[in-house]
Amino acid sequence: MAVQVLLAKVVVINKYLKTIMKTLFKNSIVLFIAFMGYISYAQLPPSSYRPIPGETYIISGWVSELQSTPVLTFQSTIKVSFTDENNTPITSEANLEFAPHGGVIDEWQRIIGEFTIPSNAEHIHISLINKSNHIPTGDGPNPTSSQAYFDDIRVYPFNGNLKSFVYDPTNQRLIAELDENNYATFYDYDKEGGLIRVKKETEEGIFTIQETRSGNSKLNEN
Repeated sequence: MAVQVLLAKVVVINKYLKTIMKTLFKNSIVLFIAFMGYISYAQLPPSSYRPIPGETYIISGWVSELQSTPVLTFQSTIKVSFTDENNTPITSEANLEFAPHGGVIDEWQRIIGEFTIPSNAEHIHISLINKSNHIPTGDGPNPTSSQAYFDDIRVYPFNGNLKSFVYDPTNQRLIAELDENNYATFYDYDKEGGLIRVKKETEEGIFTIQETRSGNSKLNEN
């Protein structure tokens, strides 16, 4: 069974580089390890990840929308649909669309849901859908439409568990670890590479759980 990810007017981006996100769109390749196989996207060939028909899976991710004013929830969704061996759409209750829920955390909101693969399904289609176009941003008579961002998309078995890690591309330091609920632990470093701060992402927001400061003192010379 093949997995296909469809991007519908969205940008897939690393949410941990938020200052870059607002000024520069980068093509990101995101890889999710899931037991003996993998699912990948961003202009990669079909993967060897083969979900099992009849089994239930968890899908989750994060979405962000640039808005002119703060909102309580975002509109963009993740849709899961199926086709058979003839690439004919399977119309059933199995085709689901998952919306964000919970609080907006540092301009991101989590999407999570579960789906069961139909017994006659041959292909899974995962669509990242930007539904924020109807929300105006900017001023003037012709405000522009909002852009949607998606990150940390995961698919794994319902009775399984998954953790993932984010590394700085320049120095290979671990900058984030995502737990089984797709919440992140962030690691901040000083210029020398020493760990100075650990922050934890929760349903209530992001909290600092560890902070370390060090320095060298100078002795007066007589």
